[in-house]
Amino acid sequence: MREVEALPVDVPPEVSSLLLPLQQGQMLVPVDSLSEIIAMQTPVAVCDTPEWYLGDLIWREQRLPLLSFDVMRGDSLDDISENGRIAVLSSGNPDGDLPYFALVLRGTPRLVRVTPEELALREQCLNPGELMHVALSGEEAVIPDLQGLECACLKYRRTE
Repeated sequence: MREVEALPVDVPPEVSSLLLPLQQGQMLVPVDSLSEIIAMQTPVAVCDTPEWYLGDLIWREQRLPLLSFDVMRGDSLDDISENGRIAVLSSGNPDGDLPYFALVLRGTPRLVRVTPEELALREQCLNPGELMHVALSGEEAVIPDLQGLECACLKYRRTE
C-alpha cells in the first residue's frame, strides 16, 4: 500500500482583485468581496454617528451603512460628486448582523490579477479600517480590515 503524502496548502498562483479608487489612494480587495458597484445616491442621515458614517442607503431591499474610508483614516470629507460611485462590499460574515456595507468611491474600479511576486508589504502605521499597506507592481494600495469595518458600522447602526 502506498503512503498518502500530505498536500501542501493551496496558494493560488494569482487572485483576481479590484483596485477601488479612494479620495486618497486606492483599496485592494478580492473580486469576491465586491457585490456591486452602484451610482452615487444620497444616504438617509443617521443621528449620533462619526463623520465617516455618511448615513444609510437601501440596496436590494436591505438597509446598508454608507461610509467614507478616507474620513475613517483621518482625511477630511471632500464634496461627494454626483458622478461618483458606491461599492457594496461583503463583510465576509454572511450570517452576521451586517453582511454588506457600502463605501464611497472616487472613480471606477480596476480589475487586477495579484500574484505573490507582484505584491510587496509596505511598512506604515495602520489607521482604523486598515489591515495592511501593500504595493502591487509599484502601485500603492491599502487592504481593508473588512471585519473591523463591519464592527465599526455595527456600533452606530440603528435597528428599526
